[in-house]
Amino acid sequence: MDTELQIRKIMKNLFLKNKKIRWLLLFFGIVVAICVVLIIRENAIPSWVKWQKKQISIRKGEDEKAELILDKKAFAIYDSKGDEIFRSDKAYKIQDVIAADIDNDGQEEILAILWKKGIYGKHMPFWKKTDEKNYSQHLFIYRFEKSGNIVPMWGASETGILINRIKTYHKNSAMIMCEAVDKEISLWRWNDWGLRREESDVSFVAFGDNLIHTEIYEYAEHEENGKFDFLYVPFTDEIRNADIAALNAETVLVEDRDQVSGYPIFGSPKEVGEAIADAGFDIAACANNHIMDKGISALDYTYNFYQSKDILCPGIQKSSDTSYKPYELISRNGIRFAVFSYTYGTNVGDISKVYPYAVHYFPQNETQEKELLEDFEKARKEADFIIVFAHWGEEYQKEVTKQQKEMAALFAKAGADLVIGSHPHVVQETETIKRDDGGDTLIYYSLGNFRANQGMNEETRTGGEAKVVISHTWDGVTIKSHELELISAFWK
Repeated sequence: MDTELQIRKIMKNLFLKNKKIRWLLLFFGIVVAICVVLIIRENAIPSWVKWQKKQISIRKGEDEKAELILDKKAFAIYDSKGDEIFRSDKAYKIQDVIAADIDNDGQEEILAILWKKGIYGKHMPFWKKTDEKNYSQHLFIYRFEKSGNIVPMWGASETGILINRIKTYHKNSAMIMCEAVDKEISLWRWNDWGLRREESDVSFVAFGDNLIHTEIYEYAEHEENGKFDFLYVPFTDEIRNADIAALNAETVLVEDRDQVSGYPIFGSPKEVGEAIADAGFDIAACANNHIMDKGISALDYTYNFYQSKDILCPGIQKSSDTSYKPYELISRNGIRFAVFSYTYGTNVGDISKVYPYAVHYFPQNETQEKELLEDFEKARKEADFIIVFAHWGEEYQKEVTKQQKEMAALFAKAGADLVIGSHPHVVQETETIKRDDGGDTLIYYSLGNFRANQGMNEETRTGGEAKVVISHTWDGVTIKSHELELISAFWK
């Protein structure tokens, strides 16, 4: 007994006296605890993951349907009799699932966001020797075979993002929209074998008045062999790098070279249109006060020319048209744009009694305002984003007029997202109007000149380039960023 007490006493004294050993043991314990926590975290699914519960109907064919139930991190599929015909792999933790006909074959596929251990699994590429042991997120697709069996169709080893939720794009059910944890939106489209990520932003650039004065014609004829590409060379990179590039085509094109002329009655040769097309423009807004300078035949020629170059020419229609077409449509990166263009008038007066659809004028009364609102409502059903080109204001005046403000308010009420103004030949202010629907209407009241020979002062020699980025959000499409860059508009 005495020996046992002596041993305990010796050990106690040793531990108390040797503080270094005590601190080493404490440090070792902390390190072990941290390592255990890190190991658990590495093998755990992140806490931000929201495990969905849902029941959805799946279209197997024209008349056949199946029911999918997602619950407790797994999903099962039942036939019309209520019999279970498929259950997700026990090794997979299902975060969310949707049904979509991604390959447009009339039969919906099943898309699942899931977590599993290992990036590759049994389908690991030959150049990889080992797989990850931790949980990672994946996008899997299942399909129905003709026999009725459900089989894996495709699986992403890595998406490059952490997906918070997923749905089909509301304007195109074959396109998938994913929202990442950081709220970034990505679009995915089926491409022969696998989902391919699409660009989800659209870059838009717009320039002001393209005025081809006599001095420019003479320079092109004597120095450029009749070509006008020199006008747009300083901006070619910006134009071609943009998803959509637009300008105000202030001067009408003429087929007969004898009709070529400068201020005050403009008529530009087709080579001007060729240069605009070669520069990479997608939109030539044509509703302006000079569009009838050379008569209705020149308007028809201008419209047909730009159409032949796949350039939208909003704001005018051919004289032979028998119905009103208020807007044009253009799509980029999954976003569909409706493009309107209006002018306060033409230099020859109102031609609507003779050619009711040839030139799109601003509404002149309450009835026409109501019709405009109806046109925009229709456009909103077809498009995600509405752009308006407005030819308005007072020439050479930087102050915005009452009429510009009134029309801007009307466009905002109608649901326009972006308004590009022209005609004053000087840059005017930019404004954002809050709409009743919760959206914003961005207005560039005037971008001034783009290419012109108006060198009377610094204001006419300076133009504006509107740079706008339009982006997908979970609830729709919105302007992600915008800026106005001042440019040299004097061609010399």
